[in-house]
Amino acid sequence: MTESSQSTEDKLRWNEEKEVVHSSRPIKFLTWLIRILPFWVMGIVTILVSIFYWIFSPRARNEAVRFQRQMRDFTGSRKGVYFASFVQLLSFSLSLVEKISGWMGDTDKGGIDYKGGAGLELKERLERGEGAFLIGSHLGNMELMRCLAAYGRTGVDRSVPVTVIIDTNVTAQFNRTLEELNPLYNVNMISASEIGLGTVNLLQERISSGGLVVIAGDRTSASTPERNILCPFLGKNALFPFGAFYLAALLNVPTYFFFPLRRRPFMFSPAYTMYVEKSRVDFDCSRKERMERTEALCREFVRVLEEYSVRFPLQWYNFHNFWVEEA
Repeated sequence: MTESSQSTEDKLRWNEEKEVVHSSRPIKFLTWLIRILPFWVMGIVTILVSIFYWIFSPRARNEAVRFQRQMRDFTGSRKGVYFASFVQLLSFSLSLVEKISGWMGDTDKGGIDYKGGAGLELKERLERGEGAFLIGSHLGNMELMRCLAAYGRTGVDRSVPVTVIIDTNVTAQFNRTLEELNPLYNVNMISASEIGLGTVNLLQERISSGGLVVIAGDRTSASTPERNILCPFLGKNALFPFGAFYLAALLNVPTYFFFPLRRRPFMFSPAYTMYVEKSRVDFDCSRKERMERTEALCREFVRVLEEYSVRFPLQWYNFHNFWVEEA
């Protein structure tokens, strides 16, 4: 079912929120540190910054605690939520360092190790020159695929162009700074607000040419907040973007769910695994059935996202209230 609004009017949806950093100076300072310090030293710096952030940023801390508490209630775990919330923030901080260092040309993350139910299938598909539609999330480092692809480190024997669809307004300052750092950052990036019939045709052409089209399946749209799908996630209802899954229906190509996850929450020498699962929903159907199958695709994605979140709870990088508050 679709949901038109939240039950509480004073609850600001995270899709409408802009980035907190309004100046490029902190990002450029971080870039300078990454450039001059060995990665293991940056790891120590990241620990210290994360401690400071956990103590003095109550919003991020509270949202991390909220997620870890929801995870504990869902799984029946007895692990302490406060320590877990700190490690979650630490893991997120490290992912930012990895993202920036990757776009600076440091792509020595061992390439991509494909696993999951469809990891090998996707790799073989790419090696045959065939493209696909990928739905990711804020679980893990979703930026990793695009960064490694820009440097030919996808693990296949050919160049794989990756087109990413994001809300460019949410992290505009961060995007501009990374584009200054590396012009490749803004290549094949499409704003979610610009998606139309012409864009769909363009995306189909890129997939037909052997490229990947990537979108987040857990970020509701700022331009069409009324078009959301309500699904249970970790035992509580949450909103997911209708548009991301309807785009899969319009493209009507093989659709995969992917999760680039660090093998441990914190590593001085990061190593990643790309977990891939293939959707069983197909869209060779009538227009009437398309809506039902779009929601079925969303439910399938949420189920898989839930499974991997339980396995990797410390790599959840959504620090906003993800769940719908009951009236």
